[in-house]
Amino acid sequence: MAVTASELMDELHIDVDEVETKTVQGLIDSAKEIVTHSVTDDLTTEQLEAKYPTLFDLAAKNLATSMYYDRELTNGTSKGFQMVIVHLSTKIAIDEKKGGNNETQTL
Repeated sequence: MAVTASELMDELHIDVDEVETKTVQGLIDSAKEIVTHSVTDDLTTEQLEAKYPTLFDLAAKNLATSMYYDRELTNGTSKGFQMVIVHLSTKIAIDEKKGGNNETQTL
């Protein structure tokens, strides 16, 4: 389950054209990196996305959406993004405490 520009654009009812698609994809790519660096120094973006797909995608979509509508994040990140980051960070910490199991996320 990976966030795609077309999927996010469809959810946000953004008209699809080449420029908007590139913009949204760039925001998604940035959001994924920000999410990764916000929650771990030990996992790559790809590893984090594979291990916790639901929470990772939710965080990336949330942040990319916020950045689409307000590139400077004038009022900071949303409460929803912050909540997902806390949950993702906690999930990682619990898994590390358990010995870093390699199971994928279950909700």
